Amino acid sequence: MSAIASAVRRFFLHIYKTLLNRLRPESRGPEPIVRLVLIQPCRHSLLGLLRHILINMTFILIWITTFKNAWRIDSSIRPEIHVNDLEEADHTIFDMDFTGIVIQCTISVLGYSWMYALTRRSKLSILAAAPPFALNILHAATHTLCGPLDVFAWLSYGVIHFISPFLAAFWLWLFAPPGVVSIFAWSFGIQNCLGIITHLSMPTAAPWYGDQYGYPLPPGNYSMPGSAAGLVRVDAVLGTHIYANAFKASPLVFGAFPSLHGAFSCCCFLFIARYSRRGAYLLGFYVLWQWFSTMYLRHHWRIDLLGGLVYSAAVFSIFYRSLQRVDKAYTTGVSGGNGWQRLFYGTWLQFWFDRQPETGYESVRLDDHGDGEFVRMSVDRAVREHREDDLESAWVHDMGGTWKTREPKDSS
Repeated sequence: MSAIASAVRRFFLHIYKTLLNRLRPESRGPEPIVRLVLIQPCRHSLLGLLRHILINMTFILIWITTFKNAWRIDSSIRPEIHVNDLEEADHTIFDMDFTGIVIQCTISVLGYSWMYALTRRSKLSILAAAPPFALNILHAATHTLCGPLDVFAWLSYGVIHFISPFLAAFWLWLFAPPGVVSIFAWSFGIQNCLGIITHLSMPTAAPWYGDQYGYPLPPGNYSMPGSAAGLVRVDAVLGTHIYANAFKASPLVFGAFPSLHGAFSCCCFLFIARYSRRGAYLLGFYVLWQWFSTMYLRHHWRIDLLGGLVYSAAVFSIFYRSLQRVDKAYTTGVSGGNGWQRLFYGTWLQFWFDRQPETGYESVRLDDHGDGEFVRMSVDRAVREHREDDLESAWVHDMGGTWKTREPKDSS
């Protein structure tokens, strides 16, 4: 029994030291498993780790605090509620008439140009041109209501939506280069802050407003309660009033544009798709699922979802150069190992995903040799090439700590 307790203690101590970056893959050879629990030079103290997390969550905390206290703003100083604008704009952009088709094609060209400017990858850029047409297809599938579709939409809108940022952050910590999770947190928080600022400065009505109050739409006022819309059918299936009561007491009723449900999923997709091809497929499905769910449950217009995508893509573009820098620091061995490598430091699993990139994250494009052709480099190849000729990358002053390049394992 004492042996089991000792093993459990060593396991949790190992997790603790992994989180503090005390275990870094820089060994000259295979290390015995007992070395996992020895005290080694560390980059963070526990207090430093908590401070680091708090700093990265600054904008997330600002967004949550603002949302929860939006009802405290005096309605006399709040702007007029736009109850008709979104519906009119939605039909103008997405109706299949001449004007709508021209606008959709223009948006597609802009999406293609944005993605190509970032990645220089034409196939990926074609996907960035698809959202306007994908939204129309998904919208056409929302007109038939049934119990299974209610549950299907609820799982995305009411369940996965709330845990998806945590799952994405954990995956990025585990498999992406060190520092990516911090960039993800800043990007996620800033996009949500921009969204809440838009909600407060330009309040707009969701599709359920017309369903509940009828046409012509009556003027909106800030005393009106929120509505669960299609989620009341989920309450009926579950035999509860959870969503009806929650949305009725919402602190921000008129915040349809942009859709932060859509922005959540797009932000997760943009980051994970950069490091995993399989993750791109999975998160791509999640984005489409979320788009369908928000329209099916009558919580957002198509233009709201397009707006959420634009907000997410704009903030991602701002931090794209930072992603490139942390990627290069990782491939040259400057920033140490990712969470997986530290978690399994000294074991045969440490570089498992480096040996089999198709089952883990995807190598990133780094170097441009002047002819416009980007070269994809694996982690191991980058380390070998830069160890001898890039002495500057061996030492980097980072928050008072020094990182060393990883020594390759002795194959003999």
